[in-house]
Amino acid sequence: MLASGIEKNPLFVELDALIQPMGYRLVDVVRNDVRDGIQLTVVVAKGEGDITTDDLAAVYNVVYPRYQVIWKTRDLTLEVSSPGLQRNFRDSYEFHVFTGRMVKVYSTSHKGYLEGRIESCDNGLVTLSQARLMDSSQELGTVSLQLDDIQKAKLTYRWEEKK
Repeated sequence: MLASGIEKNPLFVELDALIQPMGYRLVDVVRNDVRDGIQLTVVVAKGEGDITTDDLAAVYNVVYPRYQVIWKTRDLTLEVSSPGLQRNFRDSYEFHVFTGRMVKVYSTSHKGYLEGRIESCDNGLVTLSQARLMDSSQELGTVSLQLDDIQKAKLTYRWEEKK
């Protein structure tokens, strides 16, 4: 089962509020205190469209100096990255961030993987459109799944065929 509650982490809340006005969504943040300083890993997505290296650099240029001052350290290592084409979901919150994108989920009630487009995620219910059961390629149309029913989830990408 997917974890939940990352959006309640104080560092997550602060960083999300910092980058949302820039048009980005925070997907994940991990802080590691190491012997030589602090390592901060930030994963961001763009609200509309695909994220570019210029977008990642813009987030880096805002986050790095701020946390270098807040944490009073010169030994801050910051990594800002995109979620990638096939990101494994770590938290159920990611269904909100990736609404509109294609996803592959393992459903215990369907006893297999389903692929579809995330239409919504409300009240513990994820709705997938254009859903199909991966093992049999059976088209299911629109499917609603309880978050508790989803064991694994990842972004998926359908490579378009040239005509």
